[in-house]
Amino acid sequence: MRYEIKGGNLPVVECYLQAGEAMMTESGSMSWMTPNMKMETTSGGGLKKMFGRMFSGESIFQNRYTAQNGEGMIAFASSFPGSINAI
Repeated sequence: MRYEIKGGNLPVVECYLQAGEAMMTESGSMSWMTPNMKMETTSGGGLKKMFGRMFSGESIFQNRYTAQNGEGMIAFASSFPGSINAI
């Protein structure tokens, strides 16, 4: 996977995945994606982990995005002004 951080005060990160490569994200975090990205929603590890996320304020569900038939792109943006920094 490679990524690009774009924008100023309202940034977006675009993630480029090779065919068959996948990533897990919190539900509701995706802004846009290419048509060849497959999305699956799951509770991500059973009831114990689901309730742990619920009580910590995180989303109960997680999304798994997989690139199919070539490179795919998925973008994530914050709903708040700020910056995105690579760690």
